[in-house]
Amino acid sequence: MQLGESLFDIGYLALVIALGIRLLLENSKEAKLFGIMAILLGVGDSFHLLPRIISHLSPGGFGAHTVALSWGKVVTSITMTIFYVLYYYFYRKQSGNYDNKKKILVYSLAIIRIILVAMPENNWGGAHESYQWGIYRNIPFLIMGILLIIWSYKEKEKPGLKNMWWLILLSFAFYIPVVLFADKYPAVGALMMPKTLAYLFIVVFGFKYFAGQFRASSLLATSFTMLVMGIFAGAFSREFTKYYGFDGDTYLKLIHTHTLALGFLVVMGIYFIVRNFDEENILSLKKVYHTYITGLAITIITMFVKGIFTVVSDGVDTINLNAIAGIAGIGHIITTIGIICLMLKLYKLESGNSFGNKLENKKGLAIN
Repeated sequence: MQLGESLFDIGYLALVIALGIRLLLENSKEAKLFGIMAILLGVGDSFHLLPRIISHLSPGGFGAHTVALSWGKVVTSITMTIFYVLYYYFYRKQSGNYDNKKKILVYSLAIIRIILVAMPENNWGGAHESYQWGIYRNIPFLIMGILLIIWSYKEKEKPGLKNMWWLILLSFAFYIPVVLFADKYPAVGALMMPKTLAYLFIVVFGFKYFAGQFRASSLLATSFTMLVMGIFAGAFSREFTKYYGFDGDTYLKLIHTHTLALGFLVVMGIYFIVRNFDEENILSLKKVYHTYITGLAITIITMFVKGIFTVVSDGVDTINLNAIAGIAGIGHIITTIGIICLMLKLYKLESGNSFGNKLENKKGLAIN
């Protein structure tokens, strides 16, 4: 469970933030808005999920990180509220429904929710958070969610809104039992993972709507995204190890170079090769390209988990190291298969284009 949730959480945070950065590169204001939503979602959730990951990987467990976990919930509660306010603006634009009464209602519920989250009666950071106030602060949040579900369902035929209503519905369907019963039945807390998946798919469907078409510019945008993520990984590694006073070797220090070399530079190189190809040839690369990116993502995610483990574990095997080595091996195999198939495909397309250019040149000379 410790390893599984840690991999899941790191993968979720990395993917949501990366898709958000990618969407910011689109020209439309709506795509940029969705990108901001995704980044806010990922950054906000990291305040709660990173302490959970550290708790799983360190010998002290959750008991040693109560304060960080509690205050992480505060940040996540606020950013999630803002996320839905921004979603309302996305809904407003896509549906063309500019009823200001709805806007006032959403803002009012969001403000009430944030005020309730900020109340000292919640006992944030204490040994036991207030169960009663946990219900109070989620009432306006639930009302906002129900309204957005209803409004999105009514406009589900409008562009970009088709899948949003049922994903928001699922997120609340998994979240409410946790609020009501997790305090008495801790196993119910496992519902937070499918709830997180619902949020992930909200971002994925938004990405597919705004930037789902695979073309040469997609490769350039992905390369830029990898550059930003690589820089972020380097900053995280430096600050995280500094915070724990760790100066030994860790996989965290390798993520920066792996992301820049295998992500930014490789994808940039592919872009320069295919930028003059026709759309059909570029589209033929989609499957093998995604295979490579998937393998690279798995590899980097396992490096993140192994790196954090090395820093916080104090030499105690809190996770199954053979299991994480096996998962990392799978990532390397998929990456290798992906890059080999990709290079073979590129060689075939490039050879075909070169042969075609020679024929055209010969025809041109013959005509002249």
